Amino acid sequence: MRAFIAISGLAALAACSTPGIDYSAAIVPPHTAAVETRTVDVGRFDGPGGNWYASQFEAMLVNASFDGQPWFKIARYSDGYVPQGQRAGIYEGITNIESYEAEEYSRTVSKCVEWDGAFDCEHREDVEEICLREEVEVSVNPRLVEYGSGRVLFSQTYYGSDSYESCDEVYWRGRRGKKHHGGGYSYGLIGGVQPPRDMVIDALSDTLHQIRNDIAPRNTTARATFVDETLDPVLGADPRFEQAVKAGRDAPFESCATWRALKDQYPNAPAVTHNLGACYESSGDFLGAHTLYAEAAEQSAAMSGTGQPMKDYSQSLARMASYRTGLQLLDRLVRSEDEWMAVPPAESEAGS
Repeated sequence: MRAFIAISGLAALAACSTPGIDYSAAIVPPHTAAVETRTVDVGRFDGPGGNWYASQFEAMLVNASFDGQPWFKIARYSDGYVPQGQRAGIYEGITNIESYEAEEYSRTVSKCVEWDGAFDCEHREDVEEICLREEVEVSVNPRLVEYGSGRVLFSQTYYGSDSYESCDEVYWRGRRGKKHHGGGYSYGLIGGVQPPRDMVIDALSDTLHQIRNDIAPRNTTARATFVDETLDPVLGADPRFEQAVKAGRDAPFESCATWRALKDQYPNAPAVTHNLGACYESSGDFLGAHTLYAEAAEQSAAMSGTGQPMKDYSQSLARMASYRTGLQLLDRLVRSEDEWMAVPPAESEAGS
């Protein structure tokens, strides 16, 4: 099996502008119980659009794959299926409309009222239009309940939103509002008006991608980041430091060769030690990267004056520790696939 790079989540990935080396990685979300529970069913989602959401949630589980293989297997506990020797669970939850706001306003636009040809306007006039602007925000709280024990293995709240705006000359005022005694209108939830179903559905659909990324591993591109500020003035005066930082993206092998040379010359410079660790990380040597990140954190703590590692160094050390933990989980789960995936019958059985 090829080596996997396990990452705790998207928050660990640096922005594209951060110097470093890009490499292929597999993100393993930190919700271990959800990642491990690969035999699942989908139950009720109570609330607005709940039935639609339950069907889409199941479709999301069916389509969730890693390295081209399905990550989940759908099991129907209501049909009497009981998994043997596997952790299994059922997803259920609640949907809710957090907010819905609507407002009407008017605007004046210039429109062609007389044409002399297909694309030749003969006469234009200012026309008043009535416009409607709407915004809705929803929340979804999916829960993964362990089959048999009833324990909640995973529970998280996700938010989605949708907006819509339209203008027309022919318009029914107050269509998203409720008329009050003063003759005006109150709009949205304040006015006792529910949002259109299609807006609720669109907002709910926003959450499915977020949930998929929290409960199953996925392949992506990560960046082993460089520290671009030195703590050593002598190192700062060496032009190779800045050159190696800039070369990370376009010439990673050249950059790493420079970091190795700088490490020999400046063995106690935390920025050099850290950035050489990034080279190890991008090449898949996570133990080597972990060792160098730990060394860099100790060196930065000694130079900080506080006895504590500086932020960049402590973050890289924590991130790599999470990498390796996730790597162990992913390796165990992928190696045990034969225990839960269907085994084809032997030739003698196939013909019987």
